[in-house]
Amino acid sequence: MPATLKDFQELVCTGIVARLDNVRALYAQLSPAAAAQMALARRRDGALVLQAPTGAGKTMIAVEAMRRTSAQEKVLWFWFAPFAGLVEQSRAVIAAQAPELDLFDLDSDRRLDTVRGGGVFVTTWASVAARSADSRRARTRSDDGLSIDEVIAQARIDGLRIGCIVDEAHHGFQKAAQARAFFTDVLAPDYTVMMTATPRDTDVAAFEKASGYEVGTPADWASVSRHHAVDAGLLKRGVRLVRFLARDGDTAQLIDFEHLALRECAAMHRQIQRTLADAGVALTPLMLVQVPDGKAAQEDARRFLVDQLKFDASAVRVHTADEPDPDLLSLAQDPSVQVLIFKMAVALGFDAPRAFTLAALRGVRDPGFAVQVIGRIVRRHALLQTRNDLPPLLDHGYVFLANAQAQEGLLDAGVQINALTTQAPELGTQTVVTVIGDAQQVQVVRSGEPLSLLVSSAGAQVVSQLLDSGEAGGTAPTAIFGAEEGAAWEALAQSLLSLSSGEGDQPPAGTAAQSRLTAPMLALLQASTIRYPRRSDVPDSLRSERLPPVSADFEAQLATYVDFSDAVLASRLRTRVQLARTDTDLFSAAGVQADESIVDIWTHLEPAAVADRAEQIRLRLPEANDRELHGRLLERFRDAIERSGAEVPDEEEALMQQLDLVQVRNPQLLRDAYRRLRHAQVADVSVALPAEFHSDVRLAPARRGSYGVFPPDLNNDERAVAQLLDAHAAVRWWHRNLPSKADSIGLYRWDDGAGFFPDFVVALNDRDTPSGIALLEIKGQPYWSLPGEVDKAGAVHPDYGNVFMVGRRRGENDFSHLRELRGRLEPEVGFTVERLKFV
Repeated sequence: MPATLKDFQELVCTGIVARLDNVRALYAQLSPAAAAQMALARRRDGALVLQAPTGAGKTMIAVEAMRRTSAQEKVLWFWFAPFAGLVEQSRAVIAAQAPELDLFDLDSDRRLDTVRGGGVFVTTWASVAARSADSRRARTRSDDGLSIDEVIAQARIDGLRIGCIVDEAHHGFQKAAQARAFFTDVLAPDYTVMMTATPRDTDVAAFEKASGYEVGTPADWASVSRHHAVDAGLLKRGVRLVRFLARDGDTAQLIDFEHLALRECAAMHRQIQRTLADAGVALTPLMLVQVPDGKAAQEDARRFLVDQLKFDASAVRVHTADEPDPDLLSLAQDPSVQVLIFKMAVALGFDAPRAFTLAALRGVRDPGFAVQVIGRIVRRHALLQTRNDLPPLLDHGYVFLANAQAQEGLLDAGVQINALTTQAPELGTQTVVTVIGDAQQVQVVRSGEPLSLLVSSAGAQVVSQLLDSGEAGGTAPTAIFGAEEGAAWEALAQSLLSLSSGEGDQPPAGTAAQSRLTAPMLALLQASTIRYPRRSDVPDSLRSERLPPVSADFEAQLATYVDFSDAVLASRLRTRVQLARTDTDLFSAAGVQADESIVDIWTHLEPAAVADRAEQIRLRLPEANDRELHGRLLERFRDAIERSGAEVPDEEEALMQQLDLVQVRNPQLLRDAYRRLRHAQVADVSVALPAEFHSDVRLAPARRGSYGVFPPDLNNDERAVAQLLDAHAAVRWWHRNLPSKADSIGLYRWDDGAGFFPDFVVALNDRDTPSGIALLEIKGQPYWSLPGEVDKAGAVHPDYGNVFMVGRRRGENDFSHLRELRGRLEPEVGFTVERLKFV
């Protein structure tokens, strides 16, 4: 017995039928011989869109509209399911809701006498596209009957209308050129209903462009509100989005969020299972798991569900075919199946009212796909639709997100679904039939536009020929514009043709050769090397720090410097970390009302992720062989555990995992050891200054420069400071300190191995250091916030004292002394040479 439509479904269905009735009346005004006018009317008024959330009953609405329309006239319908696995599901709904409609089989019912009374072919686009063998069979006359193309043509001649219902209109039809060709060239339906769960589907515009059929704007469509479906008991009241947020980015890299989402989703699945049993509902809930592409991700999820979460292996099924097969529906309904692992295909079109929970292990960025994903868990099972005493837990679906950041599609889907309102399609048509004399003309009249008188068909043909002739070139310009203007147009065309073909003015021959001849070809004279002797008051050597290369046993030495203190060893057992779990209602998050709860949960750190991070920490140590270092550390770690009185793990793997965890929990442990080792190797040495400075060009004189000139490699800031030093009476001499030279002053104890070479060595009167020397570094503003550069502000030379840091803001003339403040360099006070006197 056909089901009775809900009130909101009846409203929409009645509107669709009324719209098709208006279109039928329009067709009745047209002469059967007016094929062109009929085709135009079909494209302008014969199609409409029905949009509704998954589970709101759009299939029932479409079947009932099809049944009522067929009661008024004979219609041969084609119902296109998105996949072969959904054909039988669609046939079952049609048979139950519209038993008076004959259901045809594409293989055996391709005969005119069979379809003459109207009825429904339920099929897929793949069955009629001209690519596969099955479709070629259906499109070819054989012993099985006429081709489906002939059946459609004969049915139309025999007075039947052709109707088309496209289920899940966003999928399949738009991407298959053969399907589009069948729709426009063969089917050419008089009535078309495009059904979609994806609101305001962008593919609607593509459908209009490809087929020529117009469906108008969303305001013209038939649609169903989610709220009406919820109130009618067809949909759950909401969908809870569960996300997991780490306290910081470093911690997030140590957590396997996919396993965490699976674990939390499974816990919710089992809680729902218990709640259903307590409420006396004989229903086994279904847990959906959406995995990324690739066999590895699918197998990892299956293995974790069975091995770690203790699901029976037979209760976990995997379905990742590109096109769902018939077994998918039985999987969704089989109570022995508790978990269904899928990629994307299962999110489209199939009915799974047992589903309450979804673990999304991949990001969902496409709102259209997200709408389909939500649709799988938002339906209410038939056993629950009439129950008003159920716990709130059972009135929601639950999505557990492994990637909290890549879920824009879900949030956008919530906005789109919430925006739907229940409305019937726009009634009436845009097409009117005007009769002038004995000729019929079809005219499209939109709201606000006046109805214009149409020219006769003969006049229209003349205008059409005139316009067509203007597109073809040749003699058309003279035919349209006359001889004089036509000649002008033709000359313009020839000119453009000449330009496009590369003809016309070219550079004069020999220009390139002349350019080469006129290029400067000056013979450079070999200049004599100019020698600048060191000033007599500049010492022949300065004090510096030097760091020797690492020794052959560097890794063994480094391991002995690692401080495995009791506190450090205790961290080897801290295998859990605290997270924030946020629980948000999808539709409230879409803008209706804020509804979010946050709780703290604990989860285990992932050993593989911890091992990767520990390796990254070791690899940051310059000059260390990671394999050798790891072995040395493992020996020292085992000895440290034994000395502490604790038990050493029996298995080597467990010991390595504990060492990895210690390194991750104490990220400075190895860096501090490296620093202590390298600082112990730093030597204080004397470096000799050359007696002369050589240059191939003459340099600008400097009164107090160590070699009597300004070096040629100074940048703007360095030259400006050098000029200030050179002009100040408190300066005895100044010297440009180049990096990494044999005569450079280098500092190594400020860091853990990187050399720091201040820009200037300045000897001042009355400074209490050897030779009155101060070290001065010029720092451009772009470097003021770089950590390595900021740390240099604390560098100290064992003989010459603190290094002075000086800089100026971009665009300013005056320099300032810089100091470290909150992790960056900031101006402290205006630069003065006198300040360099003080240690």
